[in-house]
Amino acid sequence: MPSSARAACAAIVALASALVATAACTAPRPDDPPDYASGDPAPKKPKAPPESTKPPEVMKADAGSGESATCETVPPNNRCGLDPQCGCLETETCDVSNRSTGATSCVTGGTATLGRPCQQTGDCMAGLTCLYGACRPYCKEPLTKCGVSGTELCVTMDDDEGNPLPNMSFCTITCDPREPAGVCGVNSCHWFATLYAPNKVSDCNFAGPADELESCTSHADCKPGLACVDHPKHGPECERWCRIGVAGDCGSDPAFKCKDVFGENAPVINGMKEGICQDD
Repeated sequence: MPSSARAACAAIVALASALVATAACTAPRPDDPPDYASGDPAPKKPKAPPESTKPPEVMKADAGSGESATCETVPPNNRCGLDPQCGCLETETCDVSNRSTGATSCVTGGTATLGRPCQQTGDCMAGLTCLYGACRPYCKEPLTKCGVSGTELCVTMDDDEGNPLPNMSFCTITCDPREPAGVCGVNSCHWFATLYAPNKVSDCNFAGPADELESCTSHADCKPGLACVDHPKHGPECERWCRIGVAGDCGSDPAFKCKDVFGENAPVINGMKEGICQDD
């Protein structure tokens, strides 16, 4: 199918006008192209005001929360605690309900487990929030390891100027970019090799609409199982993840082989280094 897709694209180029053909079959080459091996940066969010200097409050946990100790709430409104979760009922999640101020509230939980797709926090089981389309826990210390099984690194959601939004630290989710469905459902598993250097992490994130060999500007453009990679001849396009040295991962077309395009930045899943299916 990859060869026929590229052949069809070539036919369009031959028949259409130069402008239409270029838009349909080649990717733009910006003056400062993105680092396709590093993964997509987090989507930009509204700028946050300065964090409140009001200290956390320590209070007795709610009767239904299952907490026997005290609850460390977070400013500015100190409604409940994010990590560890406390101050809400057992069926609720302490969630950041105002991303500009970091104010929290208790949200009734749903049934979606870690990594599964969600539209809002109420879709996720109690204790998990919905961020970047996936259920995940909050955390305290950015760029440290998360302690929840199935998660990896504590990272932040930043404003337009790269400043962390108050209380918006969350855990990335361990997943396989080649086969994201097992953890991420219908979402993609994006690979971040340099964004959080020296850490290299995966994370469930929204899937894009672009099929294999279609042009792209970031991983967010591609369907699950694909990455946006700068092909040496065809420019940035969505290409299939594969296991290096494993026959069959790139299909039956002999022109496509699993190439180690990421080098030391490649993901290693279950002891297998992953690359990208490319033709020459």
